[in-house]
Amino acid sequence: MYDINKLGKLTPFLAALALIIFFSLMQPAFLTWPNLWNIIRQSSVLLVASMGVTFVILIGSIDLSVGAVMTLAAVCAITLVPVVGEAGIVAGLLVGALCGAFNGILNAVLKLPSFLVTLGALFIFQSLALIVSGGRPLPWTTPVSSALAGGVVFGTFPKIGLWAIAILVVCAFVAKYTRFGQYIYAMGDNERTTRMSGISTVKLKVLVFTVAGLISGLAGILLGIRTFSAAPGMGDPFLLDTIAAVVLGGTSLTGGVGGPLRTVLGVLVIVILANGMTLLQVDSFYQIGIRGAVVILAVLVTTKRGRLDQIVK
Repeated sequence: MYDINKLGKLTPFLAALALIIFFSLMQPAFLTWPNLWNIIRQSSVLLVASMGVTFVILIGSIDLSVGAVMTLAAVCAITLVPVVGEAGIVAGLLVGALCGAFNGILNAVLKLPSFLVTLGALFIFQSLALIVSGGRPLPWTTPVSSALAGGVVFGTFPKIGLWAIAILVVCAFVAKYTRFGQYIYAMGDNERTTRMSGISTVKLKVLVFTVAGLISGLAGILLGIRTFSAAPGMGDPFLLDTIAAVVLGGTSLTGGVGGPLRTVLGVLVIVILANGMTLLQVDSFYQIGIRGAVVILAVLVTTKRGRLDQIVK
């Protein structure tokens, strides 16, 4: 029997290191600053979005609506900016939090499986995003938010990377040093025992999903700033990438093991793999299959076989 904790910590680091060495040898342009700058930009939004998903998976649940929440929050924000100014950004964040609360209430209060709840919510939020945007891309024209998160700082470092680092630090602190974080790990390890110890698992679930929705909303807004637009479907690619990053980082789908700092490694593996294959001009059809195989391998390493039936609770 292997030690899942040791494997979960070591494997993502070795995978990231191996990919860096391989692509550096195969393509000299990989370690150039323009490409590293591109990797930072690509990984920043994914890292932020993955933080919320990390908390959800730590309690043994799943969130399939993250991409749709990102899209809805972004289009709501940019639609409201002409009316209420930069406060529209705050409104977009609140939309994300409300979406998360919606998922949490259906899952925790009505006892519906998180897999089915968030799958249904995905379509609802996608529909709302289409209605709000009119089915067309909206230009991102908010000067203050663009100044805060767009462009570079210190001459070369992307500002959006600083936002990703800040969110990571906050989430890592919450997970390790707060009572909220302790409750999350306890619930993921054994929900029944957590409930019997006097902790309201219903409130905890709702709060976790709400926080995840808020973070997803922020990720969507950062994506809008980075791409200078908010468009229907803009968050769709992040659905599977966020879950893959969390699992690749060593957080178990059954809950209770892992955390934000591990997710960083998963994000790096995802982004480095995609970036390196693009530099090597690997056919996009093959890229999809390779990334899928990597995710399956990560699940085999990080998942406790005896608890697979709890993944979609």
